[in-house]
Amino acid sequence: MNNKSKVVVLTIIATIVAATVPVIGMLWLSRQAVIQSEHERLARYAESVVDRAEATFQNSQRALRSLSPLLLLPCSDEHIAQMRLIAVNSGAIEEMGYYESGQLKCTSWDRRAQALRRPPPELAFTTEDGIGVALAENSFVTDGPSMMALQYGAHVALVQRQRFIDVVLEDGVHVVLARNGFGLVAQYGMPVSAGMAGRALRGLGTQDFDGFFVSTVSRDGWTAAAIIDGQQVVETMTSEQRWFLPVGVLLGLGLVLLVLRVSQARLSPLADLQLAVRKKEFVVFYQPIIELATGRCIGAEALIRWRRPDGSIVRPDLFVPLAEESGLILPMTDLVIAAVVDELGDTLRADRALHVAVNVAAQDIKTGRIIDVVSQTLAGTDIRTEQLWMEATERGCMDIASARVTLARARELGHSMALDDFGTGYSNLQYLQGLPMDALKIDKSFVSTIGTGAATSAVIDHIIAMAKSLNLFIVAEGVETLEQAAYLSEHGVNFAQGWLFAKPLPADEFIDFYRSTLADYGTGPEIIRVPEPGLA
Repeated sequence: MNNKSKVVVLTIIATIVAATVPVIGMLWLSRQAVIQSEHERLARYAESVVDRAEATFQNSQRALRSLSPLLLLPCSDEHIAQMRLIAVNSGAIEEMGYYESGQLKCTSWDRRAQALRRPPPELAFTTEDGIGVALAENSFVTDGPSMMALQYGAHVALVQRQRFIDVVLEDGVHVVLARNGFGLVAQYGMPVSAGMAGRALRGLGTQDFDGFFVSTVSRDGWTAAAIIDGQQVVETMTSEQRWFLPVGVLLGLGLVLLVLRVSQARLSPLADLQLAVRKKEFVVFYQPIIELATGRCIGAEALIRWRRPDGSIVRPDLFVPLAEESGLILPMTDLVIAAVVDELGDTLRADRALHVAVNVAAQDIKTGRIIDVVSQTLAGTDIRTEQLWMEATERGCMDIASARVTLARARELGHSMALDDFGTGYSNLQYLQGLPMDALKIDKSFVSTIGTGAATSAVIDHIIAMAKSLNLFIVAEGVETLEQAAYLSEHGVNFAQGWLFAKPLPADEFIDFYRSTLADYGTGPEIIRVPEPGLA
């Protein structure tokens, strides 16, 4: 699977994720928000129950203790009236009774209770204040539900257990109350099983089980739990999701647009080229340069090629202009120089007359960066600087002043400088007059007019004459026919390159080609750059 296919697949996956995750996330957030809100609401109910239970318990104790200091004749009308008044005013006590010798003698209602021969309640526990408590005691006078009994001295107060959880509840909420260590006191609201109530009271904080949401609070000797059916919460959740869902959809849409934008950038030619540079998908081919007078290969032009992972080759005209525009041409140039040293190092050291020309972008010429790169790459290789030519291409407009400094510095180090693609760029004559050049390369578009009778065919004669007047080496590009080669040789052109001699070759094939041209001529003398060419 190539890179573009991977990006497409990843884009599809990322789009699906971007579209669904925010919606699912918002649904999850809405669920969590509803659950948290529900637990907080239940916790408030449980706190209210504990507060109510403690307040009722304390009020009942105070009312009960208020009887003891009174000097009243037991079970007299005044005594009974006083018990009745306390029960009515307390707001919690339903009945009061007076025990004597282990028997109920009278209540806050009448003095007939002694006929019941009723013993005092069996106490579950006694408070620090000396108040005995029984969790379940029957009424003195009726058959109603059992009540909590509080005993202090000879008096007993009966309190309806529902008084301890007398809080206002919303529909569907159930509360249960227990006295710590002594069991269930009361419950109120929707009916729940004893097992459910017990489980709710045994935990603390928020709990979710058996489809119910529970919040439990324990304080001041009381434990209260508020319970609600989860189905009711789900209904609330559905309502909340009406607000969260549009937010999730909008977020998802935004992420989808972001994914598509990023994917579009990744699939753009520039992104593809950036990835190729990072993965070093480039190789170098070598276009042989032939000495027309002898037919000997005296060098080569290093040409970068983009080899895709599938083995296909991208034409330079499809990526080099983009590389120059984006600045990626700089690391690509570094790669070419490193490849020349690595692949042709032995051959260059064996034949000092052999040279390789490397294309240098206008940006590198302007900044002079290329000089340092070449120096560092050649250091310790025993390859002479004279063997590495630099070709300044006319595809980019060069700043004459800064370019003159770079080119002069390069020539001082021994490099020969050539003006590539002459006649196709911006300022041909200005470059020749203002820059220190050693060679001029005639573009193939002029070479192709030789012998055709075209109106532009005479231009090549003027180019050759001008180069000679400036004392420059002349290299003709794109030579494809014997007629072109003969014409160029007759007019004093020094070197040529083109498919007539060889197409751009991989390093090993170029070395074989180079050696084949030496069979009749042997190695030539060391290359000596023409000193101070013409008007340079």
